[in-house]
Amino acid sequence: MIIVRILGGLGNQMFQYAYAKSLEMKGYEVQLDLSKIKKYKLHGGYQLDKYKIDLKTANSFNLFLSKINPFKTLKEKNLLFDKNLTNLKGNEYLKGYFQTEKYFSDIRSELIHQFVLKEELSNSTKLYKTEILKSETSCSIHIRRGDYVTDSKSNTIHGTCSLAYYKEAIKIINKKHSNVSFFIFSDDINWTKDNLVIENAVYINHKCLPHEDIYLMSLCKHNITANSSFSWWGAWLNRNKNKTIIAPRNWFVDKVNEIACQNWIKI
Repeated sequence: MIIVRILGGLGNQMFQYAYAKSLEMKGYEVQLDLSKIKKYKLHGGYQLDKYKIDLKTANSFNLFLSKINPFKTLKEKNLLFDKNLTNLKGNEYLKGYFQTEKYFSDIRSELIHQFVLKEELSNSTKLYKTEILKSETSCSIHIRRGDYVTDSKSNTIHGTCSLAYYKEAIKIINKKHSNVSFFIFSDDINWTKDNLVIENAVYINHKCLPHEDIYLMSLCKHNITANSSFSWWGAWLNRNKNKTIIAPRNWFVDKVNEIACQNWIKI
């Protein structure tokens, strides 16, 4: 049996689930450890239950077994793809974030069908969905601030994407596509309105339901992400075959990573 720990915000939970699901589809028996995320108070807590996922949750007995022989705890060494984490012997407990599609790109179609919302959309999301779908050329922009700004540890690790990054990304989108309508998502929408003034823009301003905002981003024809797993998934779940996705080259301040996909434009 393989047990994968779920921890972090929704984007991180989705990466961990995608990794776990890829293992199951290779033939492993896989379960999820939700014991930590159930106590996690940041970023809305556990949210994978909003989706039509099907991996089993490890019960208390299996979690007890995972702490003793013959189970072995494996930790992700860094943020780069590790082939060893795809060829397991069984009876392992996995800790990590697995933030690269290299772990699960081969099961993309399965994940797209599992990361479907189970419940009816909120009224505000329905309205924004209508605006996105009626626009000729829609492009989402995600500005991540929140703890990246207010928490010194998070700021040291992640930093924030500069306004120069967003202006350059918008310039590229407008050069590649015509009649673009920008749909702007942020955890600090008032700051964004004051500091990133864009023509043909809709600022998504409603009580944030993370899973619904990822869904709205995925409906856009093109995406500009922040250095955030949240908007990463909005872009990755975008089904437009001719999509343009722009992402920051440096996802972290001083760590090498492979988070932005190879076919994305990195600036």
